[in-house]
Amino acid sequence: MSPAPFAVRADEAPRASARAGRGEALSALRADPRRAIQEDVIRCLECGRALRQLTNTHLRSHGITARDYKRRFGYNRGRPLMCLTLQRLYVERAVKSGLAAQIRCRPILAQPELRRRGGARPISLEEYLTRRDARLRAVSLLRPPAGTPRRKRVATSGPPLVGSQR
Repeated sequence: MSPAPFAVRADEAPRASARAGRGEALSALRADPRRAIQEDVIRCLECGRALRQLTNTHLRSHGITARDYKRRFGYNRGRPLMCLTLQRLYVERAVKSGLAAQIRCRPILAQPELRRRGGARPISLEEYLTRRDARLRAVSLLRPPAGTPRRKRVATSGPPLVGSQR
């Protein structure tokens, strides 16, 4: 007798649970896309594959361009879609060959419309998250450590009197 047509085979059960776990991890990476860029790999937020860099060929397999990918997942426009190790390697090569000195550009000078808008530009999710983290770190440094006694408020007998209000 043949097995039921919709039964899950024994060797497919671990794959299904791995796919579900991968989906949860992928949604966590989509919430904060900075986590997808790691030391040795970058995770594609479309399919979850770990690669050294997201090439146009790989992104074309999803039917998108690098520009669309960055816009969809909230990366800065200038963010390289590669792992940190590869970024450092390319930076070292650019410095060695003298290319780094030639590519320094100030956007406010290169793009006159930025000057007209006073430097304002759209902020991506990545930049928003980075700013938020910096703000939270600054607040946590100002906050006294947990367990330190707080100063008690002195009770007043009412609102302060101003002028001839008695």
